[in-house]
Order: sequence, then structure tokens, then C-alpha cells
Amino acid sequence: MCPEKIPHTVGSKLGDGADGEVFNIKGQPNKVIKFCVLYEYSYEKLEEIYPPISEVISGLRETPEPVCARVHAHAFMGQFTRTWYGNSRQRYYLYYYVMEKLQEITEDEGKVFDSLISHEDLGKKKNFGPAKVKKMLTGLARGLDFDAERVTFFIDNYKKSPVQHLDVHTRNIMKDAAGNFKLIDFDRAQIIRR
Repeated sequence: MCPEKIPHTVGSKLGDGADGEVFNIKGQPNKVIKFCVLYEYSYEKLEEIYPPISEVISGLRETPEPVCARVHAHAFMGQFTRTWYGNSRQRYYLYYYVMEKLQEITEDEGKVFDSLISHEDLGKKKNFGPAKVKKMLTGLARGLDFDAERVTFFIDNYKKSPVQHLDVHTRNIMKDAAGNFKLIDFDRAQIIRR
């Protein structure tokens, strides 16, 4: 809708989710671009819900967190409207962010994180202490192939991070070329003031 606002040549689509779609960037094999849409509803105004999202994404660009994918750029593309139920009009914002390209975790790694982390999308809260995490990893290592040290590093940094991800599940955990686990999908996150 507004290609003049995109400073990259978009390549093939890699995936999508509730908040947007992710694409390769031509000529930049280590980066991806996520185009996001934020719809307004009667109980939520765009002017109230977009600023905290922008704060998280811009904050990660300025101050990277080891537990999060590195963000290289972020921009608001504009406000638009669409025809909605009963021919009413619904406002929405479009924005994007460019982040490091990560790899999917393995099935075994996914099982480990399913055991250890909260699943906000399912309403399951888990907050295991370091001793419990270590005990669980020892047991899981008997049947699954994963790097326990990197999992522990991720869990420790996740708990310390000022970025609270509100949609944590295995689809939002990936890993970098060095094998470090990182969170993606920052449209449902917030900054914690400590």
C-alpha cells in the first residue's frame, strides 16, 4: 500500500502470524522484514495500543537484549481503513521492523521449551527456579537432543530482561547461527520498569 516507505527490496515470504508477515530481504541474507498490521476495536484505540509496541521495538533497536532477535530498523507506514462488519469502517496501522534472520528450533528443542516456559496463548504460567530448571533439563536430556547450557542461558536472560514477551511459545523462539536461542514477534511485548 505504501512501497515508497519501504527502504528494502522484499524477497520471498517466510511465514506469518496473527500480527503480520515475514519476508526475506533481497541482497541481505542475514536480515528479514516483518510487516505488521494493528487493527482498532471499540475497546482499544490505535493511539493507545501502538505506542507501547513501538517503544519495545525501538528500544530493542537502540539497546539489544541477548534474549531477543536483534532489531535493525523500525518504521510506521501509516493509518488506513477497511470495510468491516455491516459496512462499517475499521482503522488500522501498518508498520514494519527489520531484524536478524534466525533459524527454526528443532523438534526436541521445542519439547524442552514447552516443558520450561509459560504459554501465555494457552493461559499456562510457569516460573521455575534455577534448581528446578536444572533438574528438569537433566531429565529431559535422557531422551531429547538439545544444548542444556544454551537453554539455561536463554531462561536466565529471559527472566532478567526488561522486555516482557506476552506471547511466549515455541513458535516465537528461534536460534541464531551460533545456536543461541532468541525471542521474535515483539508486537505483543512490553517494557518492565524495575
